[in-house]
Amino acid sequence: MHTNRFHLRTQVVSLATAIFLGLVGGTSQAQSTYYSRDSQGARFRAGEGVRVIVLEKTDGRDMGRRQDLNIAGDYLIDQGGYIYVPYLRAPIKAAGLPPDSLARRLRDELFNDLTIKPPIEQIFCMPLIRVAVMGAVQRPGSYLIRAKDSLWELINLAGGPANGADVRKIKVMRGGRTVSKNLLEGFENAHSLEQLGVRSGDQVIMPTYSRFTVDDVVRYTSFALSVAVFYLQVSDRSNR
Repeated sequence: MHTNRFHLRTQVVSLATAIFLGLVGGTSQAQSTYYSRDSQGARFRAGEGVRVIVLEKTDGRDMGRRQDLNIAGDYLIDQGGYIYVPYLRAPIKAAGLPPDSLARRLRDELFNDLTIKPPIEQIFCMPLIRVAVMGAVQRPGSYLIRAKDSLWELINLAGGPANGADVRKIKVMRGGRTVSKNLLEGFENAHSLEQLGVRSGDQVIMPTYSRFTVDDVVRYTSFALSVAVFYLQVSDRSNR
């Protein structure tokens, strides 16, 4: 009888241990996948951005993804290579660091500077590119976004197309030159900015519809011909 109870207890303990290890292993694997999604081989650069994501400690074993801490958010890396994070005494050097190194530095500085330690389980840092959206959009400007986000998401950050926007002729400019144009397919099929070749510092231009019609072309052509005929007549009289 005692032997059976002992075996039963042993099986229960073994089962509980297996479940616990499975939960921990599953959580670690999920964290690793989530962390490496945009971060493999990447290093932060001045003029680009950092997305800081915080996992808080919870009462149970489940660690939910939380972004309600004040330090979570998107940060622009200034030209000196620094980001300015709330509650820290000094800016943090981000340029040149891979995401895991920046996350460790941010966590260390946070725990060193704060008297009351925040309930932080882990910090993740994701690289962001900076792209300007210009033309016929609701809120033209410069935006920080992941390279793996879609062209549609970028346009949506700018408030979406404005009245008269010609989405058939979206183009990308770099250094004053057009490097991609007619990106309607990429817009409709949610192709990523990375797939479309968009880089940090590029401009995405949303043109407006041309207001010229066939009648306008005929009218202006007739006017130009009339001016040309008048000029020839005046020149002919002058030569006489």
